[in-house]
Amino acid sequence: MQIIYWAHSYRPEDAEINRHFGVLIEQAARMVVNFDPPSKSVSEAKLQQNRRSCDGMVAVLTWRSTGPSKYILFEIELALRSQMPVVAFIDDRLANNVLPSRVLQQRFSHRTYFRQVREHTHALHVLKSHIGDPPPVRYQSNFGQRCCATLGWRRLPPEKRRAATDYIAKRGYRLLDLDAIEPGNTLTFSHFEAFAATDVVVSWADAGSSTSQYWAGAAFAAGVPQISFTLDTQYAFHRDVPQEFQPGLVDRGEATSLEEFLSQQFDLFEQNFLSAQGADVIERYVRMQVQAGVLAGNYEAGTRQVFIGAIMGDQYNVSGQTAGVGPNAHVHDVTFSQVWSQLASQIDLATLANELKRLRESMSAGAAEPEQLAAVGNVAAAEACARQGNGPKTIEYLRAAGKWTLGVAEKIGVELAKDAIKGALGM
Repeated sequence: MQIIYWAHSYRPEDAEINRHFGVLIEQAARMVVNFDPPSKSVSEAKLQQNRRSCDGMVAVLTWRSTGPSKYILFEIELALRSQMPVVAFIDDRLANNVLPSRVLQQRFSHRTYFRQVREHTHALHVLKSHIGDPPPVRYQSNFGQRCCATLGWRRLPPEKRRAATDYIAKRGYRLLDLDAIEPGNTLTFSHFEAFAATDVVVSWADAGSSTSQYWAGAAFAAGVPQISFTLDTQYAFHRDVPQEFQPGLVDRGEATSLEEFLSQQFDLFEQNFLSAQGADVIERYVRMQVQAGVLAGNYEAGTRQVFIGAIMGDQYNVSGQTAGVGPNAHVHDVTFSQVWSQLASQIDLATLANELKRLRESMSAGAAEPEQLAAVGNVAAAEACARQGNGPKTIEYLRAAGKWTLGVAEKIGVELAKDAIKGALGM
């Protein structure tokens, strides 16, 4: 079982391309897309934490008039910095120098990407082969209390340092003062062992000592999650890097206080999965990973659609039962239960099940591409749920089945199935 960090846009205009590559990752290459709960903001520490739980990255760079998404490019940079294997699919309208030539890349056409399935699947299999089966776990995983290293704090005003130290300790972290570790003797293993066990670094970007700069560079190169802040209103932010990935301004004018900033950043870094999704979703995700490991990724069609979405580009993370996201997007129906409650009075599930059987048989006769085969599986699952009287699950699988399914339903004249699919898709 290979767990994949999937970096991509979630603009409405990119939805079909996302669906294409999502099907190829999970159905054709049999790899599991990392589960990430939704959040309204993003940070480097959150992305690094998410990356460390994955075996490789699949990045999809779609075309934009302003150039590729800087958020997705930043995610790719994190992977390359930590030497994580990456395969990037790039819109063929983008320039040749988007990524270094050593990165495994495949172009796709925004008009005829569905004819490039073999090339795209082959690239995914190359990535999967490189990762290995099963992938190696981290050697000597953590066995002690989680650790937060501080960097540059010795020059902080004493009252701020005490308040921040107390806050981090209350969050359950053992503190490590990196400024107290002299890096001169590279054979002093205890120093580097302490650093190797660090879960997150909180650094004051304004500190300028040589020791602070050394450890800041070491953390950057090692891909250790970092939370960074500045007290300088004139701090030289980089104009080409998204603000979320640069030091946060605290304790100046209208800026957030240091404690509030740390609270926000640690909440984001720790990603409260249970609060975001509920224990039942987490249980399904764990069960899916176990099943994927046993069955080489051949898990139930449609299972992942319950919480599909790795960290998305442009800060918009999609998981659970989200219908729309991003600028100008609208969530038409928040949950499948709500969708079903609107359709229940118009749809008899027993009749729908019979129509879905006809639809499935017709689709099976014409299915050739991986997306179409996956759609057949989702319709079969919807049929089974309809016969069991489970309306919300029926809607869930019909939404996953997609627009090709709707086209076939219209063609063969299964009106009830057509209306149910339209409702599931928010049309």
